[in-house]
Amino acid sequence: MSQFEVVRDVGESLKELLSTSLKAAGFTTVTVSNDRPKKDNMKSLPTVSSYLYHLSFAPGYKERTDSLVTTYSKDGHLVEYYQDAPVYMQAHFILSVFGNTPTEENLLLGLLVKTALENPILFGEQLKGESFFPDDQVNLFPNLQADFNESVSFWRSLNEEVRPSLFYHVRFRVESERRSGDLPRVLGRDLAVHQP
Repeated sequence: MSQFEVVRDVGESLKELLSTSLKAAGFTTVTVSNDRPKKDNMKSLPTVSSYLYHLSFAPGYKERTDSLVTTYSKDGHLVEYYQDAPVYMQAHFILSVFGNTPTEENLLLGLLVKTALENPILFGEQLKGESFFPDDQVNLFPNLQADFNESVSFWRSLNEEVRPSLFYHVRFRVESERRSGDLPRVLGRDLAVHQP
């Protein structure tokens, strides 16, 4: 497993979640894209864009120290070692809709809000790619700090007209593969009493 691929896999997981939700609601002709949301990149309408526009460290990031990991080897023996602590990240996404009419865009935006509301945690089969661990769960949060000014800044940076958008972030972790050697374990002690 190449765990650094998790950034890509988070985007693919969100894209698949939106696509599945749209199809379940009967919108089988809607394309979901994670390309830069420019009119030139929209090959067919309607298209839902789920674009990763920023990556940041999660709030509360602190200096990390090694953590003690206890696990079992393939032959069932207890193994302990030190491993770098994970880094928690936030992937910031902007969700937007390129539709045939404003009414269609508004309808699809409402479905995106409902999908995020009903899926605040992605886990199991919802996580696409090989970078996730079997017990991984990633949180999907609305970005409450994003406002109209951020939306205007984003669309102007692409030389696009301002369009209704939703801002979300996904919290996930990046694990290090660097670890110490196995630590020797104390399996027993022999005590002796010495009399002078």
